[in-house]
Amino acid sequence: MNRREYLSHFMVLLSGTAAAQAANLLSYPLLTRLYTPADFGGLAIFIAAAAIPGAVACGRFDLAVPTAPRWGRFAIFWLCLVISAGLGLVSILGAALYWWWSGTAADPVMPPLLGLCVFLTGFTNAAQLYLMRHDRYRLSSASLLARTGGTVLLQVALAFVWRTPLALVLGYSFGLMLQGIMLGSAIWRGASPGRPRAGPMRVMFRRYRRQVGIDIPSTFIAALSNNMMNFLLLGLYGQRILGFYSLGNRIAIMPLQLFNDSLSQVFFQKAARAQEETGGFWTQMKFNVLVSGLLSLGVLVGIWLFARPFITLYLGRDWAPAADILLILAPMLAMRSLCMSIATAVFVLKKPSWLLFHNIANAAVLLVAYAIASRLGIGAYAFFRLAAIALFVEYLAFTLFLVSVVFRSRGAVPVVPPARSGNLS
Repeated sequence: MNRREYLSHFMVLLSGTAAAQAANLLSYPLLTRLYTPADFGGLAIFIAAAAIPGAVACGRFDLAVPTAPRWGRFAIFWLCLVISAGLGLVSILGAALYWWWSGTAADPVMPPLLGLCVFLTGFTNAAQLYLMRHDRYRLSSASLLARTGGTVLLQVALAFVWRTPLALVLGYSFGLMLQGIMLGSAIWRGASPGRPRAGPMRVMFRRYRRQVGIDIPSTFIAALSNNMMNFLLLGLYGQRILGFYSLGNRIAIMPLQLFNDSLSQVFFQKAARAQEETGGFWTQMKFNVLVSGLLSLGVLVGIWLFARPFITLYLGRDWAPAADILLILAPMLAMRSLCMSIATAVFVLKKPSWLLFHNIANAAVLLVAYAIASRLGIGAYAFFRLAAIALFVEYLAFTLFLVSVVFRSRGAVPVVPPARSGNLS
């Protein structure tokens, strides 16, 4: 394994993420004085509603982009786009029907915005993997900065004329659209997939349908679990507490997840290649656990030391509850970051059902915590502690299981070692 190349590709993605989060941090003092915690709570609900179908927007065929045969890489990319467009339309209709049936007062632009974000989530996921397969890591990194910059600029501009949750939602949607335009133009200028061809797309669909058949429910449950906290907090404690949690998510949880995603994407690419060429990827697993563990530990210590003074001094004392929430969740967040940085190993091992069981356990833990909180009427901080402890144990168990499986299979050798191919361009 070329460790220098591994770290170089990771650092390219990480630098883009760091720059994007720096832009976010610079905007928080202004945004938190322009919008209320309840406004951020409204944005959190929209993002959660878009993220759940967005997680399966490509039908999970996006994970086949790095592993598809060279001749099939164009077809798998087009398949992702077609499925994302279809699910985006379904999301528009579903959101419109829900708001009509429930009688909920909502702006009529919300369903189209939701469908647009679902499509763009699928498109950007597939486009980033497609570009990274062609070693275009810098473009993926730059697109994150463009997305964040566009989001912040529009949110701040709208706040001076229209301070509502919808203004925050419009900014979020605009940033995602900007990222999609940037990735799409890069693909068609430098690594064009050509025109869609139905025959190869059907071949790729048949080839990977068993994998996605298991992975779709797994990913949907994972997205539901990751975003479930927003809906549970709204039901238990109202939109204001949700707003504090949402801000904590924007300051620490989301950047940590983006760092983890960068590392996980590089790990997936390298592990898939090592499995194909040598029959195992223990070296990549060990290296990734070390890097992710050190990163998670650094973030954990940083939250413990700086969350309270940073939030109270930088954003104002009114936002102090967000710091309290972060301090409670910090150990669980670090463990989740480590776990998810190696979770894609299940696809290299061709055992996606393992991730399904993990996600079911994850969602079940949150539902049990919600049931206990609802039954006993405990406060918000007590609920956060209960959920954090239970989730920490579940993430730790799954991490140890994956590491042990890869360690035991480290001596495997492929039956027919394939010839090494050069970079695709």
